[in-house]
Amino acid sequence: MTAYKTDMEQFLLTALQRGVRQSEDLLEGHVLAYVAQLQDRGICENSIARKMGTVHSFSKFLVIEGVRKDDFMAGMEGRKRTRRLPHTLSIAKVKRLLHQPDPSNPRSLRDKAVCEMLYATGLRVSEFTGLTIDDLDLDGMTVRCFGKGRKERIVPVGKVACDYVTLYLDQRKRLAAGAAPEPATTLLPKRRGRRADRDLPPSVEEARSPFLFPGKDGGRIPREAIRHIVKLFAEQADLEENVTPHVLRHSFASHLLAQGADLRTIQELLGHSAITTTEIYTHVTNDRLKDVYRKAHPRA
Repeated sequence: MTAYKTDMEQFLLTALQRGVRQSEDLLEGHVLAYVAQLQDRGICENSIARKMGTVHSFSKFLVIEGVRKDDFMAGMEGRKRTRRLPHTLSIAKVKRLLHQPDPSNPRSLRDKAVCEMLYATGLRVSEFTGLTIDDLDLDGMTVRCFGKGRKERIVPVGKVACDYVTLYLDQRKRLAAGAAPEPATTLLPKRRGRRADRDLPPSVEEARSPFLFPGKDGGRIPREAIRHIVKLFAEQADLEENVTPHVLRHSFASHLLAQGADLRTIQELLGHSAITTTEIYTHVTNDRLKDVYRKAHPRA
């Protein structure tokens, strides 16, 4: 709604500047002037397409409400949005990122489990933050999540992610029972030089929370906290890209496709309602194949 309001305010301001005082005065030329202004300001084509869609909706609304007899946008076609390819990381870069959290550190153990789970499941961050302990089936190596429209789906979880989540939950059980946290040294050696505040164990509220990855107060962890965790370890891995949880989701999908998974399966795992949304990953894979071909083939 905020974007719609802003788009309408910008269009009506342009119309007012050209003498429009009532809805009946609006003409196609005012829309063209609006588009020209947007282009002069360097607004991207996708944003212009969205703004034009807003004006189209407004013009139809005026006719439906009987304010105008004609649709002043009837002679103008909607602008097509360009489809941006999702940004993904290579498998090697994902491994570098996942290697950064120190599981021997009580707080970093949770962050390790978070990063491994994000990449293992490809969940949206909004789905991820709502996971409860009951949603996770460690024996069956699956997790239940609720996507858009509260649509439920079951997603497999890889062994490595399950191992670190198990360590993290074991640590929480000890803390909830009043025991001091023990370093989780079973998988990686302890590193040095971490900030002291990252050495603090989870709070009792966290330890007793029903959420799989709770915030400090035991409630649902903020999305921004998950983004911060991913960004922190991406920087420690010296990755130049702007890495977000959604980049890990894109990487999850493109790596599955590159390894032979079919689109329908990936669609189900990602929770896409339409296969056309999932098909964009085929373009990512094709571009990567072309890049490898250009670099490797002697006659490319």
